[in-house]
Amino acid sequence: MSFLFQPALAETIKVDDVRSLQAALVKARVDKRITRIELATGTYSLPTPIVLDEGLSGTHAMPFVLARAPGAHPVLTGAENLPPLSWQAGDGGIWRAKLSDKSFQRLWLGRQMLIRARYPNHDPAIRTFGGVAADATSKERVATWRDPAGAVLHALHGGRWGGVHVPILGKNSDGSLRFGAQTANNRIAPPSANARYVENVFEELDAPGEWFHDRGDGWIYYKPLDGKRPPALGFRAGRLESLVRIEGKGAPANNIRIEGLSFRDTEPTFLKATEPLLRSDWKFYRVGAVTIENASAVTVSNSDFSELGGNAIVVSGRASHVRIAGNHLRAIGGTAIAFVGRPEAVRSPLFEYQEQLALSAIDRTPGPRSDQYPRDSMAEDNLIHDIGLVDKQAAGVEIAMAARISIAHNSIYQVPRAGINVGDGTWGGHQITYNDVFDTVLETGDHGAFNSWGRDRYWHPDRKEMDSRVAAEPSLATLDAIEPIVMRRNRFKCDHGWDIDLDDGASNYVIEENLMLSGGLKLREGVHRVVRNNILVNGSFHPHVWFENSADVFENNIVMAAHQPIGIKTWGKSVDRNLFANAADLEQARAAGTDANSVAGALQFTDPAHGDFRVGKNSPALALGFVNFPMSQFGVRPARLKALAKQPGFPELQLQPAAGMQEKPRTFLGLTIKSIETLGEQSAAGLLSKQGVLVLSVDPASYGDKAGLRPRDVVIGMGNDPEAPEQMFTTATALVSALQARRFQAYVDLVVVRDQKRKMVKLQVQ
Repeated sequence: MSFLFQPALAETIKVDDVRSLQAALVKARVDKRITRIELATGTYSLPTPIVLDEGLSGTHAMPFVLARAPGAHPVLTGAENLPPLSWQAGDGGIWRAKLSDKSFQRLWLGRQMLIRARYPNHDPAIRTFGGVAADATSKERVATWRDPAGAVLHALHGGRWGGVHVPILGKNSDGSLRFGAQTANNRIAPPSANARYVENVFEELDAPGEWFHDRGDGWIYYKPLDGKRPPALGFRAGRLESLVRIEGKGAPANNIRIEGLSFRDTEPTFLKATEPLLRSDWKFYRVGAVTIENASAVTVSNSDFSELGGNAIVVSGRASHVRIAGNHLRAIGGTAIAFVGRPEAVRSPLFEYQEQLALSAIDRTPGPRSDQYPRDSMAEDNLIHDIGLVDKQAAGVEIAMAARISIAHNSIYQVPRAGINVGDGTWGGHQITYNDVFDTVLETGDHGAFNSWGRDRYWHPDRKEMDSRVAAEPSLATLDAIEPIVMRRNRFKCDHGWDIDLDDGASNYVIEENLMLSGGLKLREGVHRVVRNNILVNGSFHPHVWFENSADVFENNIVMAAHQPIGIKTWGKSVDRNLFANAADLEQARAAGTDANSVAGALQFTDPAHGDFRVGKNSPALALGFVNFPMSQFGVRPARLKALAKQPGFPELQLQPAAGMQEKPRTFLGLTIKSIETLGEQSAAGLLSKQGVLVLSVDPASYGDKAGLRPRDVVIGMGNDPEAPEQMFTTATALVSALQARRFQAYVDLVVVRDQKRKMVKLQVQ
């Protein structure tokens, strides 16, 4: 242990190992002149989380700082070195060594994380759980397991609304599995029958790199990657789920900064994710590698978070003026950054989708009832990617029961669900600006690059009841959503859902000057949504079951496909003065009673192949009131992160061909399709007219392939009656728009002509 004092800077202590770090923290509690602790290069294997409470609070002028020394690269790890292991050879290339008095879920050999015994075997090329199998819990497989107590079933939710994790408690007398309670999902449904795997079963230890720890017998089993005797030293096991806790025990901890540290190797926490976040789809565990609560004026900046089993940064309960900035967060088991209040701050809280309150029981007082929630805080300039590796109900940034959170200039991609998720309407005021969010909803469904719910105190799962409530008392919808959420100048891209998805009553939004590159925008229920001056590339507007008095506005936007209304009786305050790429789409909108002053015309994008979707000076959009906005300010700004950040793929524009011109093929759900355009195509398919969408090719193992679609099939309609489809298709663009509009469903029924006969095909769309 060593203390390295700098005489000229007596308020700084430099440390070079865990013991000196712990001693420095003790000393700083006594000597208030010490306001900065700097860590030298090295790996700091923490025996317990570092606790920074009010005893280490600084001041606005002189905050308390825990930081890396100049030029140093300190790593805080939640893993511990295992003692020397004496390995014994066993059958099948499996070795074992005595190891008792340890409990852990993750094991490393050096920096290589090993795989806990599982079925099916882990394949890094498969994103969802590293591989899934329908027979993971089949009777035949379970019969080969002697005692599966301690195993876990991991699966996608049955409705693809995130994931679920189910502890396996053992076997019943009939040989079936005995399960514990599901965790990590607040929508009650069985786990997916197909997208599932089982972990921590001894009999499944059959692949190189797998391990199993039998705590009862005190043995650890391992099958080496290289087939050779494992080394005695070099193994590390998970120990901590949290590395730093900034939390006042009485008074708030305040004026504390974490700068330039690396956080690694925490334990998974999915089985502890049991707290429902109101009526959102989330169950959550309020712990991250860095956890902040009962604190103010806290900064976590310029740090790296990687190989974490659970969440990275959690701001919980009472917290204000927290700044999460300039961090790189990757390879995260759960959520990257979460701002989550306490339910005791909520008036008339409800905790599951089907829960409901009688009108007479609803507290009519607007806003929160206590200060147990994050507020006036920000997450900016963070590079976030490859998260939700274990817990699929995860987001790059999650906001629930919070107020006035700024989410700005973050780059977020490679996520299983939303990049940014707002779980409820409490209490709004968020500013969501200049974010770059793409490659989202990669493993789940019915979601968006940005997603929000508004299942607040007024909301009711019965549609007719909710309609009557809002009609009788419109102010109910803004008792919780008391300040508007502003979304401005973001770039969103979701190829498997909506770019922006305002679901289930999400209210009081201003959505302006956003670039949406794929899935368009959905507004379901809710009130007071203003959508102006956005660009929906290859996408459209998806209004779903609006309230009669929603006061919603959709104006001055550029859309490239027809509106896709579902259950719309009234169209809000105004849907008008939009630029359509196709005249037929504008005609369809006018037939539905909207867009009287909208026009169709050439888009005149500046350089769409390189992401510049500003329109030219002669674009008809400008005459309608559209205003160009910058296209080069999305995502992270710090040089070190900008050099690492990826960019979204910019789509080829899918425009209706001009008269006499052939339409370019489109790709969607593994299908390459085009409109029927020639008499030869019509004749070959046995069609009575040039109507339908020709399948050119089908990618192996894609949704189209699984549905049984084949090249030369012609999709003519949608619905469950092959002789009278509910919707007919004349263009590939119309088919893609219709499929995008139904991303809230698991499957759609398509009417297909094959060998000059009509047949039904059930296509998975999420």
